[in-house]
Amino acid sequence: MVAEAFLYPFRDGADRSALAVLFACGLVTAICGQLAVALYPATPWLVPALVAPLPLVAWAGFCRHVVASTVTDRDAPLPSFGSVRGRFRDGLLLIAVTVAYLAVPAGMLLITVRGATRIDPVAITLETGTVVLLGSTLTMFVALAVGYVYPAVVARRLDRADAPLFHPGGLLYVIHNPSYLVAWAAAMVVAFVGFGVSGQLFGGRGVPGLLAGLVAVYASVVAARLVGIGYVRAR
Repeated sequence: MVAEAFLYPFRDGADRSALAVLFACGLVTAICGQLAVALYPATPWLVPALVAPLPLVAWAGFCRHVVASTVTDRDAPLPSFGSVRGRFRDGLLLIAVTVAYLAVPAGMLLITVRGATRIDPVAITLETGTVVLLGSTLTMFVALAVGYVYPAVVARRLDRADAPLFHPGGLLYVIHNPSYLVAWAAAMVVAFVGFGVSGQLFGGRGVPGLLAGLVAVYASVVAARLVGIGYVRAR
């Protein structure tokens, strides 16, 4: 399953032009990021900073398209990129669902961090230390739970348009399945490693920064494919 996902963008029948467009999105994002970093704090840095999110939205839309294609046909090759408007719309929908699901853990993290920063290190007691530890642990578990359910929610809504957005109970048969767990874990590793490398995207200069954008694009397609496969094998 994992090996197949890594070879997925280059399989027979895969639309190479879609991969080229996606790589172009990564390069444009990388170039705009580098320009914004190089020009900051001069006012012109706002121009590339405002342009950079546009290919990112289309990029996210194509990842959603990959999951939808996999859910529809497990053996389907990499789909065509399609219209820019369609991918941009898909990207906005994916971002909206992501924000809705990450709002709770993000809010908990913000409260925990703000509370911890207001504690005087000299005045820390057993009680305050315990509260901070419990708050950070709870936030971690909530984020992990949300992050585990979220890909299944996205895949299910692509499989069934009438599926509720906030009803994880209807996904128990998926999230309890070992196939989904393995695919989810592999997708998370690929995504974290790929986007960890792409940390060069905004801070890197020259060729390394551009290559980081390409690595991130490839990792996102593989991760999206793994999410789709995990859902299909578990449903």
